[in-house]
Amino acid sequence: MNPLLNIENLSINYKTKKKEFNIIKDINIKIDEKMKYGIVGESGSGKSLTSLAIMNLLPDVLDINEGSIELNTNTKKDLTTLSKSEMRNVRGSEISMIFQEPMTALDPLYTIQYQLLEVLKIHNNYSKEEMYQMGVDMLERVGISRPKQIMKEYPHQLSGGMRQRVMIAMALICQPKLLIADEPTTALDVTIQAQILDLMNELSDLHNTAILMITHDLGVILETCERVAVMYAGQIVEESTVEKIFEEAAHPYTKGLLSSIRSLGNKSEELYSIPGNVPTPDHYQDLGCRFATRCPYAMERCFEQEPPLYQIQDDHSSKCWLHEEEEEAHDRYTTSVRN
Repeated sequence: MNPLLNIENLSINYKTKKKEFNIIKDINIKIDEKMKYGIVGESGSGKSLTSLAIMNLLPDVLDINEGSIELNTNTKKDLTTLSKSEMRNVRGSEISMIFQEPMTALDPLYTIQYQLLEVLKIHNNYSKEEMYQMGVDMLERVGISRPKQIMKEYPHQLSGGMRQRVMIAMALICQPKLLIADEPTTALDVTIQAQILDLMNELSDLHNTAILMITHDLGVILETCERVAVMYAGQIVEESTVEKIFEEAAHPYTKGLLSSIRSLGNKSEELYSIPGNVPTPDHYQDLGCRFATRCPYAMERCFEQEPPLYQIQDDHSSKCWLHEEEEEAHDRYTTSVRN
């Protein structure tokens, strides 16, 4: 079967009259129907840009210069080739997105009812009464206890958790095949965060919707996803199932992220922090491996050549020169045993 979403060799450049440089490079992601897939990494790693590229919402200074984004719903289509009007038909009905900040994503000048039902007006031909009832039902489904009252209110009258529930209702009201959630719990406290994640999982199962979860929080990935891609400086540096990433992390960056998680049962250890900062895109071309300046295992080769994405196992890949050394050591050992 073809995957629901198939991103192949996606590269994005920053382009002006004076300069051009690469921001996102060689992104390959496959998401099957009903799958929960995560992208994790620090701020500035390119997670949100990847999601905006899928939605065809990149700023004018950013340009997809290579690769394809295939969506396989009713028909297979390459989203990078669609016109603006064709893409408007896809957004909301086939792919929906929950943005980072619901307070800025919702228009303060319009009621919840207006904004929620606008999605239905664009993609369906229901009567006003039918749309209103569908809106009320959807708000009830996302756990809002006074849906008819909330329909009349404005975003500023709701709490952060309520606004996020409204955003989820808007994203799912047309029952899309893919839901992109960009940091959906960032501004919420821990209790509300857990409720929102449980709600998304429940609604995903109910509507058979695949989820692309974008976050910097590994705990969110562990709770919601089946597979995960670890992004750093515009590249995927490791990709596998969630279990393997947490139990057998292969890339030094992934290991650093996992080491920075505080364990409640161990208060004696000092909290680990990856030294340095994510390089800015205009310096990517000066590096071999983009993580080399912060990597405790960096060799001279790491600063001169970009490593390929090694296939460690059938469903586990990692972008690091250390894997070539491991392969060579394994080959030498095998040869010596045979001799």
